[in-house]
Amino acid sequence: MQTSDSWPVIFPDYKGVTVPPDIAPLNFMLTGDFDRCSVEISGKDQKITRYFRGRNVTIPGASWSKLIYGNRDGSIIFTVAALKGRIWKKFKPFAIHITDEPADDYLVYRLLMPGFQNWNRMGIYQRSVSGFRVRTVLDSRIMPGTCMNCHSFPGNDPENMVLHLRESYGGTLLYTNGTLEKLTTRTGRMFASAAFPYWHPSKRYIAFSVNRVNQIFHAAGPYRATALDLRSDIVLYDVKEHEMKIPPQLSAENKFETFPCFSPDGKKLYFCSAEEKKLPAELKNTRYSLCSVDFDEETGAFGSVTDTLISSHATGKSISIPRVSPNGKYLMFTVSDYGAFPSYNPEADLWIMDLETGQYHPADSINSPETESYHSWSSNSRWVAFSSRRSDKLFSDIYLAYMDKDGDFHKPFLLPQKDPEFYGSTLFSFNLPEFSVRDFPVDPYRLAKAAKSRSSLQVQPETGTH
Repeated sequence: MQTSDSWPVIFPDYKGVTVPPDIAPLNFMLTGDFDRCSVEISGKDQKITRYFRGRNVTIPGASWSKLIYGNRDGSIIFTVAALKGRIWKKFKPFAIHITDEPADDYLVYRLLMPGFQNWNRMGIYQRSVSGFRVRTVLDSRIMPGTCMNCHSFPGNDPENMVLHLRESYGGTLLYTNGTLEKLTTRTGRMFASAAFPYWHPSKRYIAFSVNRVNQIFHAAGPYRATALDLRSDIVLYDVKEHEMKIPPQLSAENKFETFPCFSPDGKKLYFCSAEEKKLPAELKNTRYSLCSVDFDEETGAFGSVTDTLISSHATGKSISIPRVSPNGKYLMFTVSDYGAFPSYNPEADLWIMDLETGQYHPADSINSPETESYHSWSSNSRWVAFSSRRSDKLFSDIYLAYMDKDGDFHKPFLLPQKDPEFYGSTLFSFNLPEFSVRDFPVDPYRLAKAAKSRSSLQVQPETGTH
């Protein structure tokens, strides 16, 4: 057997990553044409040894779970060898680090083909973090001709849930305390239906943004398409009273306000705001600042003064999708050169803000030269899930990354799949990954029945709103 002083080239690249103790087996494939391969995974008092035909390494789930749980807050070592012809080559061993802090049990995400107009094959799915089981929340087989997005639940718990539907059977599904109902969230002088929801921690309120979105397509350059936010405001839905409030400080005539996000204590709403521009002519000059406003849970009222935390004039960049860690210490957001929707911008990166000091910076250890966009936190504030196009510049996939007690991120890793060649064969993009602490409580056919119901509940506008 030959011994190499180089690490094996594998996909996904799991060398040196940090994983939770409840992660599914990190199956991978060797890059290159090999007849056979072997892997030895060793930890404290435990070892897995397996041989495979071809170049794919698939690790038995029961053995894997026992190994990583037995090495929490430590590391395991992978030693890989490959056979070509009659010669075995043994590569340099590499480590995977295991924390003692688990991720949440599930990820809920949207799958869709990376086209720009045809979305007839799409769906929202729940995936186990510790295994490979995928469950349908709702998809186009059950609801043909319907676009589904903006799934959101408070505290990573789908016992309360909101899900937005467009086109056929458009509306908003609201599930609270075992009750499922359909809302028509366009009311009064609202120019569109409410979308992009974020729950207040009390579960009484949901902040939405109301957006008028169009797409444009580029004939040349690195940008394939751009989603234009032609107009946007933020509204507040009172779940208890079935009232939609339109706060004037979040619906200014000369501003675009979007992407609301409540603080974990419920006392503040973060959002993104840009000066109104003529679009699409001034698209590349449209940049959003990060702002906040106080909120009173008792009255459901916002403060009269909005604060600009990070100004687009100071950074020359545009901020979108703010998300606060559940422990209230950090705020993650996406930064791009312009616009509100960064999913097609290759320069889009994730940034992090320390809410105690107000300091902010790019999260360089988890960014790449390609697009990073949507992201969410685990309930223990130790893990983030985010979408990235780094694998092939076209499809977006889900990556997970660990934040340690010092606030530093470790090398991210691609969501494991049972088949190591999955990502090379799928025609779907993953986006809107949301951590979930429990199994989704509603059957997809029950969701479809509610969506198709004609007795849609109309949200009542609050008296005196505009």
